[in-house]
Amino acid sequence: MKVSAFFSALCGVGLLLALNAASVECARHTSYTPQTLFVFGDSFADTGNLPPTKGNFEMSRQWKAPYGMSNRVDGSGRRQQHATGRFSDFMVQSDFIAKMLGLPQSPPTYLSTPDLHCDPSGMNFAFYGAGMFRFPGEMMMMSVSEQVDVFESMIKDGTISHNHVTHSVALLAVSGTDYNRFNVSGFSSATDCIEKETTEIIAITQRLQNLGVKKILVNNLQPLGCTPFWCRPTLYHECDEFGNVIAFVHNKKLKHKLPRNKGSKSYKQFEAGRKPCCEGYGPRVYCGEQHPDTDYLFYLCKDPSKRFFWDDTHPTHAGWEAVMKQLEEPIKEFLGVV
Repeated sequence: MKVSAFFSALCGVGLLLALNAASVECARHTSYTPQTLFVFGDSFADTGNLPPTKGNFEMSRQWKAPYGMSNRVDGSGRRQQHATGRFSDFMVQSDFIAKMLGLPQSPPTYLSTPDLHCDPSGMNFAFYGAGMFRFPGEMMMMSVSEQVDVFESMIKDGTISHNHVTHSVALLAVSGTDYNRFNVSGFSSATDCIEKETTEIIAITQRLQNLGVKKILVNNLQPLGCTPFWCRPTLYHECDEFGNVIAFVHNKKLKHKLPRNKGSKSYKQFEAGRKPCCEGYGPRVYCGEQHPDTDYLFYLCKDPSKRFFWDDTHPTHAGWEAVMKQLEEPIKEFLGVV
């Protein structure tokens, strides 16, 4: 099974990116060039599957300013000045992977795709809030396992052709959603959550391979304790040790399944370290949230390109760009892309 795992690590006063790529089998010589991308996962890769939800700002903020408001040019050459359903100020991880394949951006989302049709570039099934599992009472639209269920059903009914699948690469983007909520999601402990999470990730990669996908990219976890969500109680001065231990054990278990590592690179580029560019003025106030009388309830930095984090958990476009630039060469090597 050809699978590549990659991760970014953040630590120190500034931001240190330690980037790695690993593959089970050498992919220097491949019999095909991937032309299609299928995306599974959570908000690290969601490009608009989660629709606006009336009355629930948390679940619809990605469709409102300041999300997507960076003054950048999109894949069609048009200047983007509006939110596109992405949890960033512009592009997210799936867009950068797509660009490595020669595509302008991530393929169309599952919910925006007409019935009985799959774009030649592929399809994006990722949803904000998706974990490996769905738990009773959760609001998330579709778990990662359920995303693969839909993918499989679309292959069986002919919506996604055999040619689409055999000339594709799959991205499994996981940011640690289950670990952010493990204490209220039915797991008996963090150890139980890690064991079930990593087991399910491996099972999903095997399912994708059995369905005909030959190349699969899988995220390792960034140190969770260094994300704004976990280190806000210290005003971003210190990482949360427990969150980082969870990520370490998670990655160690995946590494056992995906054992071959390549060299890493690191550098410091961003100011304000762990502090996000956009954050609410309170523990339950979100980036972009406003009072009914239009008073802003959030802070927005002057230049998102100088920050790694956009909001509590998601990188800025510049953050993703820095990570994916470091990973581009080993990923292209793995995929056989010139």
